[in-house]
Amino acid sequence: MKKLLLFFLGLLCFVSFSFAQSRQIRGKVVDESRNPVPGVNVTIQGTSTGVQTDAEGDFAITTNTTGRVTLQVSSVGYEAQTISTDGTAAVSVTLVKAVTSLDDVVVIGYQTVRRRDLTGSVSSINARQLKDIPINSAAQALAGRLAGVQVTGTEGNPDAEVLIRVRGGGSITQDNSPLYIIDGIQVENGLSVISPQDIETIDVLKDASATAIYGARGANGVIIITTKGGRNQKPVISYNGLVGMDKLANKLDVMHPYDFVMYQYERSRGNSQSENDFRDTYGHFQDLGPYKEVPFVDWQEEMFGRLAFRQSHNVSLAGGNESTQYNLSLTYNKQEGVQLGSDFDRKLASFKFDHTFSK
Repeated sequence: MKKLLLFFLGLLCFVSFSFAQSRQIRGKVVDESRNPVPGVNVTIQGTSTGVQTDAEGDFAITTNTTGRVTLQVSSVGYEAQTISTDGTAAVSVTLVKAVTSLDDVVVIGYQTVRRRDLTGSVSSINARQLKDIPINSAAQALAGRLAGVQVTGTEGNPDAEVLIRVRGGGSITQDNSPLYIIDGIQVENGLSVISPQDIETIDVLKDASATAIYGARGANGVIIITTKGGRNQKPVISYNGLVGMDKLANKLDVMHPYDFVMYQYERSRGNSQSENDFRDTYGHFQDLGPYKEVPFVDWQEEMFGRLAFRQSHNVSLAGGNESTQYNLSLTYNKQEGVQLGSDFDRKLASFKFDHTFSK
């Protein structure tokens, strides 16, 4: 009887302990105007347990853990929040609207406007879209990323000139290059003298209303480049590096010397002029045996067979205070061409300094 009583007491303590482990964490989710936000996802970090807020922004989530828990609060159009709580008091969460591209600023001429207020035809690309592109040339970064902008390489060398056309060519005899403006200064072929890591934004003005401020020079489009500057912060050193290699994708099959001569012999039969040309070049048929001893050299492999390594290193120092901001950037690009003798080596230094003397 005594053992049975102890068993029931133990079972009762176990059930009570199990119930004590289960608890509810309550809270409310509002926006910046203190209005409730319904349909917000609230989950416990590290688990699959989650609920959604009701029409009043309230939620109650059950957990079996003890101590503090971390809640992840997320909803479309708002920045995600992470809240730590012990569950003893109701949680209050304020969601902040996420910044969208409609609030991005676009540079046009001597002013900047919000993208939502923009009526002209403008294409843009920013530093976030450029940072992971494995290239050494800023011009190559535009290829396939801006509507209405054609980027064409003149040849296969790493340092080959890149032709950029906005809306195609407008003249047969004159230059169709667009106008480059870097930080408000006109620069000829501006993308070839700047490192991709130094670019903050690139805005391409394509229609007449956007380019009218630059006059006839902007008839072929205007590419406005804004470089990275300093900020009101402690000095920050940043490094951006790239290492890769290039290789010829496809090679042509080539003949050995004797096979090539025999092919020329067979091709020349049936035409007296071709037969005479073959005899003058290679000799009579009975004289073709020595070609079997001619060493075979695959000149395609010799000229284009190597693994061409490329590397790019960028180190920048940025900082400043309320009145003075600075950004110093050093870039080193080295790229071996797949073809021998087409290597590319470039060193760039950029220094941007802004100081406000007075209002």
